[in-house]
Amino acid sequence: MKRYLQDQVEHDLKHKMVFVGGARQTGKTTLAQALISQKSDYLNWDIAEHKEKILKRELPQTKRLVFDEIHKYRSWRNYLKGLYDLRKDDLELLVTGSARLDFYRFGGDSLQGRYHYLRLYPLSAAELKINNLKELSELLHLGGFPEPFLSQSSIQSKRWSREYRTRLIREDILSLESVHDVGNLELLMISLPERVGSPLSIHKLSQLIQVNFKTISKWIQILERLYAIFRVPPFVTS
Repeated sequence: MKRYLQDQVEHDLKHKMVFVGGARQTGKTTLAQALISQKSDYLNWDIAEHKEKILKRELPQTKRLVFDEIHKYRSWRNYLKGLYDLRKDDLELLVTGSARLDFYRFGGDSLQGRYHYLRLYPLSAAELKINNLKELSELLHLGGFPEPFLSQSSIQSKRWSREYRTRLIREDILSLESVHDVGNLELLMISLPERVGSPLSIHKLSQLIQVNFKTISKWIQILERLYAIFRVPPFVTS
């Protein structure tokens, strides 16, 4: 499936580096691999062999290169800055990563003006060209993340959702934020889907979970930063 960002990424790569971030498992790696001509043009920091090539600067001689999860490398900004400044006329650089890429890119301005940042969201009704209630109902039931949606299975979707929540808490939240009460944070995540489409009351959530207002408010902000939830402000006039 051709994703909605593909043409934009192709266009932007001709001018600057392109960072593609967003929630886990929205299809960023699949999108990146669709934009390269051979597998060797893709380097993932989480793969030991690829990490060694990155650190030794043993990069493939290619026109376009993808770095996945390189923001986990402490000196990643200076690494990309040096590579871009040296080879910007003959090398296109695409950088992908989870919500942590969005979080970490604000830690310094050494890359300022050298990249475009794009977010890849889950599958939407528009992207899937849905035009009937049956297909829309399936999307709402299974969710827009490619893996559970393409499985077309309620059981697989629920299993994926539980595993996704665990990974988000254990791997992303605990590595970025100072959260000690993991159990109640997970309880908050379980409680929020029941409130979709309803006014958000942090006071009521505080009473439900038995955690103070300030902590609930902080946890909501953390979940927003990691794309776990999206708050929609009311449309009102003053």
